Amino acid sequence: MERWLVALFILIAVAIGMAGQAWVSWLEHKRRTQAMEIIKAAIEAGREPPAAMFEQLEKADPLGASMWFSKKPWAEAVLFAAMGAGFWVAYANAEADKQSAFLMVATIMSVVALGCVALAVFRGRDDQR
Repeated sequence: MERWLVALFILIAVAIGMAGQAWVSWLEHKRRTQAMEIIKAAIEAGREPPAAMFEQLEKADPLGASMWFSKKPWAEAVLFAAMGAGFWVAYANAEADKQSAFLMVATIMSVVALGCVALAVFRGRDDQR
């Protein structure tokens, strides 16, 4: 029964994460669509579109990569550090035959957390918009 609860917890966490990302993507799509409509209406009326609309469209590239890479990953560093800490605790409390799996996951989570911290600390000043 415990394995099913762990699997269910992981499934729910992934589903919530995916739903959150879908919501953010939909809001970004609506924002960009509204900006394009304002630009189109201004051009059809023979006026110069507001510069702020072009700036909004330039903030994110068509694939949305700058939406992910324009911010420093402090939240991700904290998240992976917390998950790594949880797996280190599980490793310390696990039976000897199950420790290797917890050790592997704890190590990976800790390395990813350190990578996020390094990205956040060493990222250039030019992307602080």
